[in-house]
Amino acid sequence: MKQTFYQYCGMMLALLLAGASQCFGQLPLNQFKSLSDSAYQAVPEYQTGNKYQKDAILFMDMVADTHPYYIKPERRTEWFAKKAALLEQCKDMASDEAFADALIAALGPLRDKHTDIATVKRMQEAKKTGSEKGAADAVEDVDRSQVMSPHNSFYDYRFFPEESICYLQFNRCMSASDYPFDKFLNDMFAKMEEEHIKTLVVDAQYNGGGSSQLCGQLLEHLYPIDKLKNFTTYLRFSDLMASYNPGIAQVKKNWEADGHKDELYQIPAPKMPADYQQPKLYEGQVVFVMGPRTFSSAGMLMTLARDNHIGTIIGTKSTFPPSHYGEIMPYRLPNTDVLGSISCKYFARPDAATVDDTFMAPDYEVDLSDKAAVWQFIVQHFSVASSNAKN
Repeated sequence: MKQTFYQYCGMMLALLLAGASQCFGQLPLNQFKSLSDSAYQAVPEYQTGNKYQKDAILFMDMVADTHPYYIKPERRTEWFAKKAALLEQCKDMASDEAFADALIAALGPLRDKHTDIATVKRMQEAKKTGSEKGAADAVEDVDRSQVMSPHNSFYDYRFFPEESICYLQFNRCMSASDYPFDKFLNDMFAKMEEEHIKTLVVDAQYNGGGSSQLCGQLLEHLYPIDKLKNFTTYLRFSDLMASYNPGIAQVKKNWEADGHKDELYQIPAPKMPADYQQPKLYEGQVVFVMGPRTFSSAGMLMTLARDNHIGTIIGTKSTFPPSHYGEIMPYRLPNTDVLGSISCKYFARPDAATVDDTFMAPDYEVDLSDKAAVWQFIVQHFSVASSNAKN
């Protein structure tokens, strides 16, 4: 019965955190929950501190209680060992900007695009409107030397009939309002079949992530979903999570009462709907392009391609670990103008033998700065005419 209860809570959390797949910098300010429930607020150290020391105490407590990395007691001990130096630094802190930098330094290597720190000023300066354009039909007369330069769209594709290549530039894991990604893919693969296109290039070198649902929609066209080896997802219950939904407080209490105080909760893998119908699988060869900006959900796409032996990956070694932390929760420190986001999940890659690898190497390493040369490499190695094509 308890397992069913936890599964129910997992579904509830999926709804609760549905918006958390957005980039930290793109979240509306009203989504940042103020930290106000720490037991440390009652201690003299907090009561007598200045605003920076107070928020530093709340920050240290929240990170230790929330991030999956700190589920282990010895790691929390190491984390709290930084506290005295941080509070001393905060004694003469001059500005919120300097305070944010101090918190970033405290996070160290744990800081990534999911766990990060900013100020309202930095958030406002960094916000970009971005294009809501979805995609275009196959474009003729494309300058091949520039085809791999960044396009002003979430995703689009171009056909190169002479090489029998469809080039898909997948820039953002977000479905465009004017052309939803699932419809876009259905149209693209249908036209590829009509044109007998033998090679699909998925260029994700500019894709910093978003919703992993879009990556799943792409994989549906490339691999049997019932055979796909997927990530194992672990969740950490926390007080910050409970602040977003009070029911989580009881879940956390029950989980720890069952003897799981220093354990992550393994989220059950979703079951295939009985009426699920897989799209027709593309039978040509697939080439993925991975670059330094490939991250989060786009990184998960690369990892699933590697661990399921789907296609070939070219580009640079990943800046993301294949097993990683993610699914952000935003928060606001109440005494300053500092905002943050923190991961609450751990995603373990399918390949257990390489689960602790810190990066993933491409099958072919190429310099992505020379766009014309990269395109020529693709044509030479993966076009229908190439004798070196890798299946």
